[in-house]
Amino acid sequence: MPVTRRQVIAGAGALAGAQACKPEGAADTGVPEAASVDHIVFVMMENRSYDHFLGAMTLLEGRDDLDGLSAAMSNPDASGTAVPVYPNETDCQDPDPHHGWNSSHEQFNEGKNDGFIVDYGGPGVMQYMTRDDLPITWALADEYAVCDQYFCSVMGPTWPNRFYGHCGTSDGMTGNDFPPGGSYDLPHVWGKLREAGVSSQYYFSDLPFTILMTEASDPDSLRYFEDFVRDAELGRLPSVSWVDPGFAFNDDHPPHHVAMGQEFLAAVYKALSNSPQWKKTLLVITYDEHGGFFDHVPPPTTDDDYAADGFDQLGFRVPTLCIGPWVKQGGVSTVFNHASWLRYICDTHGIEPWTKRIAAANSIAECLDLDRMGRNEPLEPIELPSFDYDDDSVPEACYGQGVFGPPPPAGEEPAGPPSPHAQSPVGVTEPWHGVFAAVYREENRLGEWNALRRWIHDYVRGKPYVPFKRG
Repeated sequence: MPVTRRQVIAGAGALAGAQACKPEGAADTGVPEAASVDHIVFVMMENRSYDHFLGAMTLLEGRDDLDGLSAAMSNPDASGTAVPVYPNETDCQDPDPHHGWNSSHEQFNEGKNDGFIVDYGGPGVMQYMTRDDLPITWALADEYAVCDQYFCSVMGPTWPNRFYGHCGTSDGMTGNDFPPGGSYDLPHVWGKLREAGVSSQYYFSDLPFTILMTEASDPDSLRYFEDFVRDAELGRLPSVSWVDPGFAFNDDHPPHHVAMGQEFLAAVYKALSNSPQWKKTLLVITYDEHGGFFDHVPPPTTDDDYAADGFDQLGFRVPTLCIGPWVKQGGVSTVFNHASWLRYICDTHGIEPWTKRIAAANSIAECLDLDRMGRNEPLEPIELPSFDYDDDSVPEACYGQGVFGPPPPAGEEPAGPPSPHAQSPVGVTEPWHGVFAAVYREENRLGEWNALRRWIHDYVRGKPYVPFKRG
């Protein structure tokens, strides 16, 4: 069921009724198609705060429609000396800032947001990115909706936040803990969509997060990133898509070089902007959590099934854009979290919210421009800026082995299952390392990841399309 302007207004209590849209394949009558959103594409990157990535649009470029940085913002170091925010000085943030449950709450410090430097042990978390660092993200922020009050769902690390994105809850999980039975038996959006008869697809680059959820990763529901590109360009995307980056190289998780993340996002946008489905698509780009980087806005609270255990507290802001022909242009200051896209899906497809968090969330539909939909005036795709980046010159520590460590020596099998807390070479306890070590035991995937990285590089730069082949 597509989301139309009238349906969105009706959901807000302003107008009843539905606006019909031309069925796919119907003859062209010369009458413009009614404005609607038939497809949502959700992209979740890794470990950056709003102020770290987008705050300087206010500080440096005067974006007063956004709640960003000011030159007066600072955090105290261990001696109590105030350290102000300052421009990014490194390609690969190493070591990775702390972002676990305890560290995040120490950074929060009961709403003071003054514990970032002390927790990290240095000033690096006060750095902010500029247009030169993030030309793709900032160009998209110039044209489309910037959600400057989008908070991650948990004041903690990756896995709980990603579970909220898929399930509307982490079931009380505060860390990156492997399921004792092989997968977590939680209700998730993929099962709800199947029950409702709504088409959906999960696309991944190197490792599917959905393997951690019961009945969320059957072979028909998993496709590679290159399949997303092809499906988009051929106009065969389902109603609901989730697209994950490569967790080994281009997800923006420190110490990964942000230019590789920019290439990935450029590829996603290019595929959609080239798609015959562009005029009926909403793209949401967000980040799982803040990654330990400074943000000045104290997160609010919300309703949650695990409120008594501290899950009523949202995490820090994360950079989030809503992109497409029907979105508002400029800042959108509605409070969102990762359950907001689930609320959108529930409202759109008649699914009952299955957790208190989803029921309490504001729908991401708040980013749609109802007036422009009523006038049937879609935004046309923009031309992304070119950027000079030689990914073959990036230090090895900025991708792949920099976080997950090298593969085990040939023929060497670890005793028992992979440790969920294997120690990486950069001195960070990285739960993902164990998963990737297990993948490495099946085959050496590093060459495949590098090949995919180069394929994305070429695709973004307009080289003739050549299907990417794995294995």
